[in-house]
Amino acid sequence: MLGESIRLGGILPSVGNQRKRDQWLQDIEARQRNVVFPDTVQNEARFWRNLGKQPFTTSTKVGLALLAILGWGFFAFILFATFQEGVTWAFTLGMILFCGPIFGAIAWATRRSLRSIENSRRGPRMGKH
Repeated sequence: MLGESIRLGGILPSVGNQRKRDQWLQDIEARQRNVVFPDTVQNEARFWRNLGKQPFTTSTKVGLALLAILGWGFFAFILFATFQEGVTWAFTLGMILFCGPIFGAIAWATRRSLRSIENSRRGPRMGKH
């Protein structure tokens, strides 16, 4: 009888340690899954997909309002300063010359990428002989 209790006493701590070890291994595996390529893409897609599904909390609304005030306030400050200094045309021309090529390049690259995706869905084309 005494031998059995000693034997069970030796087994029970190892079962508990085994459970802790299994939990630790699962935790490590889950952390690695968030780092490697396919899972990071899935996590990011899940984030953007679920972003607007939940109703905004009060703190989210306050944060978005502060962000909007900051962004639009800076924009209004810049416009007010250009009107006050009388350099509206120079500012407008500068913004067109600076932002125009950037947005043009983005639009060109987007169209090119979408055209490439559309062409790949159609399958390979047969060249003219």
